[in-house]
Amino acid sequence: MYTPRAFELTDLDAQKRIIDAYPLGTLVAQGSDGLRATHLPFVLEGTAIPGLRLHAHISRNNLEFAELAAGSAALAIFRGPHAYVSPSWYPSKAANQGKAVPTWNYVSVHVHGTLRQINDPTWLLRHLKAQTRKHEGQRPQPWSMDDAPSDYIDAMLKQIVGLEITVERIEAKAKLSQNRPAQDQEGVMRALNESSGVGLASALNHAVAELMKTRQN
Repeated sequence: MYTPRAFELTDLDAQKRIIDAYPLGTLVAQGSDGLRATHLPFVLEGTAIPGLRLHAHISRNNLEFAELAAGSAALAIFRGPHAYVSPSWYPSKAANQGKAVPTWNYVSVHVHGTLRQINDPTWLLRHLKAQTRKHEGQRPQPWSMDDAPSDYIDAMLKQIVGLEITVERIEAKAKLSQNRPAQDQEGVMRALNESSGVGLASALNHAVAELMKTRQN
């Protein structure tokens, strides 16, 4: 990933927070017939490298990944919030005779490692319970795997394969207008926070503004 020094995100805890907040990753690996990609929710376990692991699961019908050999190189890409940035938000534009162009602010984390499959039902059950607790935990009436009949869960377990990526290195980028003067950064944050859009675009704009504010503090 091309990452100018100003945009480098090297703090491991910050990288882990992005993965935790945006766990739907794109898994990319080299198959016998070329690159393969699929989108999976991951759970990150461990505290540091070495020792970090990414865990996910796939359908046994997903032959693109179920047939990959153990030890295959893998890349998991996690994209955080992102937003369009208009040059009209830069106070410096007038002083620079309009010499400014649009850009895009975003956060992305790339996790490199080796992939292995896991077929152990005990591991799979533990993994699924961990994912369920993570995503159901904040709901007022969280769903539990115990809500489903045990024979149904057993049947579902037979239809999936566990995936584990042993993390070897992480590269991350937080492109948040760090290359602009402070007044331009303030202008971008103000415009993003004042976004009148609705739905996902507005939420992403506000999330990018919050990341910019956090980075400044």
